[in-house]
Amino acid sequence: MCCNFCRIPIIDYHRHCANCSYDLCLSCSRDLREASVACINGVADSKIGRESEDKESVVEPLPRVKLNFSDKFPEWKANSDSSIPCPPKEYGGCGYSSLNLSRIFKMNWVAKLVKNVEEMVSGCRVYRDANMEKIMFNDPRHCQYAHREDGDANFLYCPTSEDIKSSGVGDFRKHWARGEPIIVNQVFDSSYSSSWDPMVIWRGIQETKDEKLKDENRMVKAIDCLDWSEIDIELGQFLEGYSEGRLRENGKQELLKLNDWPCPSAAEEFLLYQRPEFIGKLPLLEYIHSKWGLLNVAAKLPHYSLQNDVGPKIFTSYGTYDELSEGNSVTNLHFNIRDMVYLLVNTCEVKLKGQPTTKIEKMPQAFEESEEKDTEGDGKVGGDEGRSPDISLGEHSLEIENHANLDENRDVEMMDQGIDNTCSVGDAAIGEHSNQNGGDVSEKTRPGVFWDVFRREDVPKVSEYLRMHQEEFGLLDCESYDFVTRPLYDERFFLNVYHKQKLKEEFGVEPWSFEQHLGQAVFVPAGCPFQVRNLQSNVQLGLDFLSPESLGEAVKLAEEIRCLPNEHEAKLQVLEVGKISLYAASAAIKEVQKLVLDPKLGLELGFEDPNLTAAVSDNLEKMIKRRQITCA
Repeated sequence: MCCNFCRIPIIDYHRHCANCSYDLCLSCSRDLREASVACINGVADSKIGRESEDKESVVEPLPRVKLNFSDKFPEWKANSDSSIPCPPKEYGGCGYSSLNLSRIFKMNWVAKLVKNVEEMVSGCRVYRDANMEKIMFNDPRHCQYAHREDGDANFLYCPTSEDIKSSGVGDFRKHWARGEPIIVNQVFDSSYSSSWDPMVIWRGIQETKDEKLKDENRMVKAIDCLDWSEIDIELGQFLEGYSEGRLRENGKQELLKLNDWPCPSAAEEFLLYQRPEFIGKLPLLEYIHSKWGLLNVAAKLPHYSLQNDVGPKIFTSYGTYDELSEGNSVTNLHFNIRDMVYLLVNTCEVKLKGQPTTKIEKMPQAFEESEEKDTEGDGKVGGDEGRSPDISLGEHSLEIENHANLDENRDVEMMDQGIDNTCSVGDAAIGEHSNQNGGDVSEKTRPGVFWDVFRREDVPKVSEYLRMHQEEFGLLDCESYDFVTRPLYDERFFLNVYHKQKLKEEFGVEPWSFEQHLGQAVFVPAGCPFQVRNLQSNVQLGLDFLSPESLGEAVKLAEEIRCLPNEHEAKLQVLEVGKISLYAASAAIKEVQKLVLDPKLGLELGFEDPNLTAAVSDNLEKMIKRRQITCA
């Protein structure tokens, strides 16, 4: 059930029209009242909390975002007694005099939840190990991927899958609660990679789907990274280009990304029936399993609840290690309302035959020369089509890139044909990186993906930087940006080397930058802006979840998404965070009661999913050993 005005799911109490069944959520009701009062008092409500231009380096925390009723809907106002009328017909209502207060849950159900939680928590204390509070930087499981002034924020937790299985989720939770991405190494060895070849996935999905769907799935949608247009392509042709590459009419390399294939339901069916043994290898199943994850609060919604498809997703895309002047295979800067994990399951080094190497091999050097000119000049770079991401290795220093370009230029004359997506300094640097992050160094594999992940607390400064420099990205006048985080929902920006340096110089903001190798899983917390560049053709297995540590951030993001235009893509992906919280609290109460109280208590709470409860109970014995909460 959604609000008719903002299209965001309604949790419980809301305003309802008895005449035309128009529903208005409480957040919109509050915004309408505030706009009406501001209009009566003549108070301008256009300030969005930005600092003045002479204080650009200091940005205040983001203000509470709200819908601007006074400008967009001047004829719709609250009544003098603070009641709210149904909106006029042009706004989708009927103009009825007053909306009634209605609810969805049973009376006092939420109040009983709150009372039960307060009684249980008041008798508990959380045990903390003081020795674990300080991060040990000499620990090989902590790797430096940034160079900020606050040194402890430069390291990321990079355990192996076996480390997590042996030590439990304690260390993971400590870093995860701080909003830090986590890299899990050695989730599987290279022998599994061939079973995730896109052609093998296609055959497996054909076996699990009905015969009538085979022909329909031959044509798929793909994104052309040159102009971000959606094209129709035969799946067989796309898969052939995955390993052999594709050329445009002008002779340059074509980079494509599959869009929504396979669908999440087909991907989940493929994983359950074709790769059942693989599920057990995934790290932190307590968090990431979409149905039985004990610490995945999104799994607490009952099976009959209508929710977005949160099954596994398979991302297949082309890539090239060489940085092109345009059309790089990237995922633009954005953040998610959910937590995400991306597991790199297959990579393919593409070698194109018959293409002159000098067209692209020399582009990184040409781009650096243009950067130097821009730095000396007005500081502007190309528009949307000129986004050039960072391809630095390990420490992501420009010095390494310069040496790489010199070595590449020496080797150009030795290559007769084709584009070899390798780098002269790659073997040494990649080998060093593998040793650093604890990966499998028995064979040196090239990285498949390059990541930049920003901290949550840097969102105001990153958003302000994008607003200030939008012209340099080809966005001349973004009047549609009603609040400052809007660019991070639109996914229209990619910060290349130049812009990342400029962001650090102007605002002191720097991301964690790292490479992802085959068999590594990258955990990204909700609300952390990130961007990705594909260094090879690759297949990523992605799963979204919502951890207890990220629940508060998800609530904040849901309120921001409410203020986006109704046709915005982010609104189609929004989670019912409020309802998830209630059901998660209900499930937690029941499990605590099973442990310390009479199991017969609390049956009046209702809303029980017997399958979920049974599965959670089966996992309790394992989880009890890891819990560090004692009850007085």
